[in-house]
Amino acid sequence: MIRAEIRFKNSEFIAALKRNGYRSVADFSRQSEISYYLLIDYANLNMVFTDDKIKQKMIEMLDSDEWTLFEQYREVVERENGVTKIVTDIPMDQIISLSDKKLLQIESPDGVDEFMIKESLGQEISEVLDTLKDREKQVLKLYFGIDGEEEMTLEEIAEEYGLSRERVRQIKEKAVRRLRHRSRKENLEPYFNELS
Repeated sequence: MIRAEIRFKNSEFIAALKRNGYRSVADFSRQSEISYYLLIDYANLNMVFTDDKIKQKMIEMLDSDEWTLFEQYREVVERENGVTKIVTDIPMDQIISLSDKKLLQIESPDGVDEFMIKESLGQEISEVLDTLKDREKQVLKLYFGIDGEEEMTLEEIAEEYGLSRERVRQIKEKAVRRLRHRSRKENLEPYFNELS
C-alpha cells in the first residue's frame, strides 16, 4: 500500500477551455478579464463563482451551461469550504505510473497546482518567444535550454551558427531587452508570484 494525497480538479472547466481553443488558464484569464488567481482557485475546486456577471461571461465564452460549470460543484465546495485533499491508501498493484499525466496530481505544499501553472507558463513562454525574430528566439532557446534544447554557451552557439561570440551575445541581449518590454512582460506577470 502507498499513502497518497489526491487533489481534485474542476474537470468540466479544464475540458471546456480545451474545447474552445484556450491554451491555458492564463490565456482565458486575459481574454475574459477574470482574475487569474480566482480562476486557479475555481479550477482547483477551492471556490465556485457567485457573481452572475462572471458566471454568464464564462458560460458564453466556454459555450457551456450553468449546471456543468458551477452547480454540480457548488454543494461540495460550500459544504467542505473548498475541496482540499483526500488522503487514501492505494494498493501498489493499482498504481499506473506516477509520471502518467492522466493520474490525478499530488497536491503541492502551497495548495496551488504546480503542474497546471508550469504547463500554462510553458505555453506562455512559447507564445512570447514567437514574437521575437527567428534568430533571437533560437539563441534564447539554446542559451537557456528552453523547449528541451540543451543549454549552450555563447561560444557553442557562435560555432553552431558561424558567428562570433560577441555577435551571439548582442543577439541574446537584444532579445532579452525585447522580452522585458511591457507588452510581452504582461503575459508572464501572473506567474511571477506563483513561481517565486
